[in-house]
This record gives sequence, structure tokens and C-alpha cells, in this order.
Amino acid sequence: MKIKLDQLGQFYAAVNSEVDPGTFRVGIHLKEPVVPKVLQEAVNELMKRLPHMNVRKYSGFLHYYNETLDKPLTIEKENADTQPFRYFPKGSHLLRVLYGERHVTLEVLHSVCDGRSLAMAASSLLIRYYERMAVTVSKEGFIDCDDRPQAEESIDAYAQHADLRKSKSAKGEDVYIPKYQANDAKIITQKMNLAVLKSKANAHGVTISEYILTHIFSEFAKQREKEGVKKGITCSVPIDCRSFFPSKSLRNFVSHKLVKMPESAGFAEVAQGIKKQFSDISADYIQAKISETERMVCFARFVPLFIKKWLIRRVGSSISAGRSTGFSNLGLIKLPQEIQDKVDMYTFAIGAEPDIPYQFACVAIGDALTLTTTTTAKDVEIIKRINEALSAE
Repeated sequence: MKIKLDQLGQFYAAVNSEVDPGTFRVGIHLKEPVVPKVLQEAVNELMKRLPHMNVRKYSGFLHYYNETLDKPLTIEKENADTQPFRYFPKGSHLLRVLYGERHVTLEVLHSVCDGRSLAMAASSLLIRYYERMAVTVSKEGFIDCDDRPQAEESIDAYAQHADLRKSKSAKGEDVYIPKYQANDAKIITQKMNLAVLKSKANAHGVTISEYILTHIFSEFAKQREKEGVKKGITCSVPIDCRSFFPSKSLRNFVSHKLVKMPESAGFAEVAQGIKKQFSDISADYIQAKISETERMVCFARFVPLFIKKWLIRRVGSSISAGRSTGFSNLGLIKLPQEIQDKVDMYTFAIGAEPDIPYQFACVAIGDALTLTTTTTAKDVEIIKRINEALSAE
């Protein structure tokens, strides 16, 4: 079966290359060793339940598709979930399940799903894994592998909720990018106490996302001052559209907000300026964003793929030019109580993108929040300073 890709899926299928793999991952760190045989059995059952994730890329004449596969998805052993992202070669599964002594990682091409969906798949895999270990687990709110595949989980939610009469277009600006010496991509994860971090954010009257982004902007601003540059600093922040338009789709359904750093010398003022920009996000804003892209998709629906691919890459380059960095927060993951205490932490990492040396992502479970930075810069001093500032008492 071939599944026509949604607007975001078409973009990532077009840019997907060894230079720009367009991947991300969710990792689960356990307090006990992983049993590979049981993990493989759980993966087999999850893929039968979610066939739209057991796919490879297919290029048609007009569009990109994901083609469902009958062959099983084989788990792969890795030493640590800090290993670099890998390109998905032609004809391969677009989802990897990697494991180490005490961790399981799901890595996917963004044309398949978004972070919220991958986190749901990861948690549901964990539930099935422990069910096979004879643990009775409550599955309410999660994917039950005993159920049949559900059509509503694989719908194109963008097409369903877009209104082509509404649109909100934005042009990329020339913004500040820290000078850096290119290096192989590295993944750096910092584990922090969620309660302590939340207390610090509350003291400034902001959310955890706004508080972390304030520290990211502050360190970028210090680096900008050292370099004597005057350009603005921006961050692309993904927004889960399901917060405004409820959907059971487990494909992509995410938009974004381009947040600009307020030009203020004070930390508190920067934090409040960021908070104000987040407060502007509404159902109308999100619908206008996704409708603009859907309008372009409809306009180009009869354009041959070899031309469309070039156009998509040009648009992507223009958008990237307006970002200094990216920051994505999956929020708090809640697991059934029966297995909550078996998990040490979750991690969330975004693949490197050309010309954007730092990408930030965080996720929390229980009392542990992890901030993971993917960087292609040889010097990681900025990352160290951000992590130190967030962890300072």
C-alpha cells in the first residue's frame, strides 16, 4: 500500500540526503538491562499495529509516498544513544529501533511522523515489551498492539484541518549564526531535575520552554557580542497542532513559531518578551500557517516531482536562512504506573541541518528532564555554558 505524504512529509522526503538526513529520535533509558529477544517480539507486534510506520520511501511522478513493507523491522545494537544520526538508504525502512545495554532508541525520517507521534510509539513499544515480560500494564491512552490498525491514525491531518481561504506566509531573514568550525555531528545530553527547573521558571513567571529558550538566547547573544555582529537571533519552535485541532493522526501534524530574541540586556525582560510571543499562538495562527503550506501543495499538485523537489529545496533554504537555531520540547511523558519506575529517563534529539550548527530538544518523564543538543560545531563551549546555567543552583 502507498501512502501519499502530507505537506511536511513531502518536504523531508525531498531534502532527505546524507548531508541533510531529516531524522530525529526518541530514546528510553531503563534501570535494568534490555532483553533483545523480547524487544524484537514487541517491535514485530507494534509494526503490525502501526503499518504506516513500517514503510520505505517511494517516488511517484507527481508526489512522494511511503510504501508499507511486509518484511519485519529488525532491531539493531548500538553502544550509546549519542551515536550520530545515520542516513536512511534507498529502499530501507524509514524507522530504526536501536538498543544498548539499558536503552532503546527509535529513530525515524520526519516524512513518517512527528515527535509527538514517535514518543507515543516509543511508549507503546515499552508497554508491549513489559507485557511480554509478564507485567500487567494499563494501556489506556496508549497504542494497544492487540487492536487492529485504525484508519484515523494514518490520515493527513493537515489536509483535514487546513482552510485555503486563510494563510500566513513569512519570508526568511538574514539572521545571526554563531561562527563555527564544522565537525562531525555530536549529540550531547544533559539530565536535570524537573522540579528544580520548574521552580526557576516559575520564579520568572514563564514556562519551562520559555525559560530554557531564554538561556539559549542569552548564550547566543554573548557569542554574538564577542564576534561584533548586529544581526538578530531567532529560534524555530515546533508547535503540536493537536493542541488546537484534536486529531488521532500519528503522522505529521506540527507547525512552528519563529521566536525572535528581544533585544534587551536583562534576562527577565528577554524571558517576558519570549512569553509574549508564545502567547500569540492560537488556533487561528496555527490554521493560517498550515493553510498557507497546504495552498502551495494544492497549487503544485500537477507539477512533476523532479521540478517540485527543486522548488521544495529552494523554499526550505529560504526558511532555514531565517533561523539561528531550533528548539523542540516534547513536554512531560506519562507512563502507566506499573512501568513508570522502571524508566530512568527519556531523551529526544533532532538531526543536524546544514548551516545550523546547534539544534536543541528536550523531554521529561517523572522528575527528570533531558536537554539534548545536536551540533556540527567542533567547539561545544556554547552548549556547556547553556547546560551550566540551567543546572546552576
